[in-house]
Amino acid sequence: MLSVTKLIVALLSIFSIILLSFTFFIDQDSELNQLIQYYDFGLCMVFLYDFFVQLYKRKKRWRYFFTYGWLDLLSSIPVISEFRYIRVLRIFRILRIIRSLNMLYRFIITNKKASLYGLIVFVSTIILILSSTLVLYLEQDVGNIKTAEDALWWSYITITTVGYGDYYPVTNPGKLAASILILNGIAIFGAIVSYITDKVNTVKKRSSINQ
Repeated sequence: MLSVTKLIVALLSIFSIILLSFTFFIDQDSELNQLIQYYDFGLCMVFLYDFFVQLYKRKKRWRYFFTYGWLDLLSSIPVISEFRYIRVLRIFRILRIIRSLNMLYRFIITNKKASLYGLIVFVSTIILILSSTLVLYLEQDVGNIKTAEDALWWSYITITTVGYGDYYPVTNPGKLAASILILNGIAIFGAIVSYITDKVNTVKKRSSINQ
């Protein structure tokens, strides 16, 4: 059965494969490659968490594990880079469930709120990764963001709109990426507040019905 979580995991799987594909075209010892590996590690943690959730929810856990669960597990372990492209199987399974754009449309309409929050999470993740990667690529030779760790710290303080000022872009494209990341942080904060408010209202409605 299709769920928003499965759909988001499938989309992140697509993105992770694209992200890993870029590593074939850059220097393996570069800071840019190191940054991509950091982000891939984070995505692996998401996929690994999803694997254990799926395993826990299945009634026939061993059947799930021995059919394609073990492939999900191998592709989610960060240190086993040779199996990371197995993530494409997640995508095919989701496509098999959806089967048609009409079914996907009906699913999104039926789960409007969950789909919206899921879309915000997915888009925010993509913007975060692409912005910091782009800034490192543009700034490492001309600015003060020179290492993967610098880019990670800069992206964190930027998306949280704290902005300590110890790392900052100096090129115009870098500043544009920073502006997009700041707006992304504001959008995430708004989504979190909306989600919490929605949950609180749901609890209140249930309490009033039970009384």
